[in-house]
Amino acid sequence: MRAPKKVRPRPQMKFGKALRVEHLTGLTAELQKLRDHRPLVKRSDGKYEGDILGFVRGLRLSARVIYFLRERLSDTNLEVNWGHLVNPNDDSCSPECDVVIHIKGHVRKWNGSDKPIMDFTFIEAAHARAVVSCKSSLGAIDKQYPKDLKKYGVRNIFLFAECCAEDDFPRLREAAIKAGYRGLWCLYLTRGSTFKTDERMYVSFGDALSRALKK
Repeated sequence: MRAPKKVRPRPQMKFGKALRVEHLTGLTAELQKLRDHRPLVKRSDGKYEGDILGFVRGLRLSARVIYFLRERLSDTNLEVNWGHLVNPNDDSCSPECDVVIHIKGHVRKWNGSDKPIMDFTFIEAAHARAVVSCKSSLGAIDKQYPKDLKKYGVRNIFLFAECCAEDDFPRLREAAIKAGYRGLWCLYLTRGSTFKTDERMYVSFGDALSRALKK
């Protein structure tokens, strides 16, 4: 009888790489614990509404991605913020950008004073180098978003989600690339009630973005 094949343990992540993705590793554990806890208000017709946590979770995700990228790009002259892009004619702004990587400087900052509650930035479109769209539970690809941002001259558009179903990930990634995103990355994948985390995806996200900014 043939002996069962030994499963090799995954190589441990090197110290430096572990430091670089620490923001995302910590956020994964936090959001997984809250995945199924939502504040709901029952209407008279039996349906539920008032899921404010969904918005807050999305904002928390994008904020932590911003912190992650600020550290990742700390040796460059680039800034990372949440905001809108203003076109060269000053007559319109882009759809909301969860994460904008741009040349230092801004047109206006809302509530960006000392100890701000909100820190929303208006940025000249010509100064944007990349945009990251952040999603919570991803089930479909927004094909219009890359088209809208390309009107403002943005070519590096990334998609980063809190989670999606493991079986759906290859299809969603292919659809994202086809729609004009540079790729799709997730904090974790779901299979039923279980979670699958691969920190190598965090490294891949940071590396892909760094490569795109060097071009």
